[in-house]
Amino acid sequence: MKKVWEVIKKIFIWLGAVFVAIFTVLFVKERQVVSTGSITAKEDIDEINAKAAAKREEVVARIERADARQLAESYGSVCDAISDGKQRFRQRCKRADN
Repeated sequence: MKKVWEVIKKIFIWLGAVFVAIFTVLFVKERQVVSTGSITAKEDIDEINAKAAAKREEVVARIERADARQLAESYGSVCDAISDGKQRFRQRCKRADN
């Protein structure tokens, strides 16, 4: 019975080794597919960065051509701050006249 048990152990050890080898091969293939996919992703990233650089240059050129007052007035909070400042200035001038 001991010899039979030892043979069964050896068979299970071999089956386990084969299972681990198959699992390892499949896992390595899966990782290679993922890393190959990252190469295309890197190319996509380069393309996106190139498009972003072109847009950035376009925006900088547009800002350089824009009138400062028109650019500032396009933001509502800037207009509100300017009108608040004018109102405070008028109030100070009224106090000085009295």
